[in-house]
Amino acid sequence: MSILFERAWEILVQNRRAYLALNALYYGLMILAMLYLYFDHALHDSFLKAHGASFMLGPLTLKAPFDFMQALTVVGNAFMLNLLGSSYGEITLPSFLVPFAGVAIGLYRAVILGIAFSPADPTVARIFLPHLPTLLLEGQAAVLAMLGVYVHGRALLWPKTVGQKSRWKAYVEGFRQSGTMYVLIMPVLLISAVYGIIEAVMLTIR
Repeated sequence: MSILFERAWEILVQNRRAYLALNALYYGLMILAMLYLYFDHALHDSFLKAHGASFMLGPLTLKAPFDFMQALTVVGNAFMLNLLGSSYGEITLPSFLVPFAGVAIGLYRAVILGIAFSPADPTVARIFLPHLPTLLLEGQAAVLAMLGVYVHGRALLWPKTVGQKSRWKAYVEGFRQSGTMYVLIMPVLLISAVYGIIEAVMLTIR
């Protein structure tokens, strides 16, 4: 496991400029979307009416009184949803069919999350600070998944970047490196899940 972690970290360091750029784009778009909602409350209201329930997941579904096992179940489900759905299913998997597609999907998600959790709405403002670490951690998982997408797509276009000559071998190597990034993604989502229990407590006593 330590070898896989070292390899994943090595991929990140080798592509640190792309990693920093993806961080700037992801969180920058999220912040801009949040700020925009201060000037367009109608968009925020209509969005929450149409899609708000789909974002009230994990600890946001817990209401007092709740027991510890209930919290663990909800947070565990949120972890699997973020890992297999939001990260792999929405970002990584589509990129194996359409190179770089996951980058566009991830950035689009950043905008949607910015709209959904903009503190411009008084109701959202009450949960914003407790939920902020969750947004940051889940965002980091998305960025790491997008970095894997970037590495895979670049390998397909320029096989030499992964030490290959044929595009098929480069595709396979890019596939492997993209999968290796999940050694970093899983701990980030696990930390987010553990924090989710703390968040649930904070939200239920507010």
